[in-house]
Amino acid sequence: MTARSTPITRHVNRIITVLRRISAEGEASHLTFADLIAAMGPQAHRLLILMLTLLNMIPGPPGFGGTIAWTTFAVALAMVLNRPIRLPGIIGRRKLPLKPLLLASEQVAKVTSIIARFSRPRLRVLTGAGANVPYGIFAMLISVAMTIPIPFVNAVPNIGLCILAFSMLNRDGIGTVLGVLVCVIGLGVEAGLILGVINLGMNAIEAVR
Repeated sequence: MTARSTPITRHVNRIITVLRRISAEGEASHLTFADLIAAMGPQAHRLLILMLTLLNMIPGPPGFGGTIAWTTFAVALAMVLNRPIRLPGIIGRRKLPLKPLLLASEQVAKVTSIIARFSRPRLRVLTGAGANVPYGIFAMLISVAMTIPIPFVNAVPNIGLCILAFSMLNRDGIGTVLGVLVCVIGLGVEAGLILGVINLGMNAIEAVR
């Protein structure tokens, strides 16, 4: 199977097509998360999780990463409950810059075409409809961990979740295992840092006493 015909390239091309249409239809320089959900479709859970992990790699203002994490949580929860995606107003009203988003998506498409040469449908039992609930629960757990504002550290579990989302869309069971492993490593690093800070704080308190 060539990169052009893989499931993931079709999904990424769909993202670009939607963003280009939104850009061409209006003069708005931003779109809200609610607009993004409406454009992609309230049932596009897997595709939106991939897009959100990609968005989280783009530098944003303070609180942007937390918004992405809670949005991912909401999408994953809807997947677990097998319901259409509906965001709380406080998240749905947050705005995204449309032009940088489109440019980033076009770059992602180029990278995807390269990665798709190595990723292919295999071990589909790990990526079928029956995997939606465990996948959604795992994505929720990773999203909650990424709400903790630790600079740079959250990048590792986010990359793992991106690999997982990519592989789920491309029906690559081996890729899903790799994504889970990267997420677990990232969570381990994050937990170690948190425990280190707590231990350092306790030692400082003891020293003052």
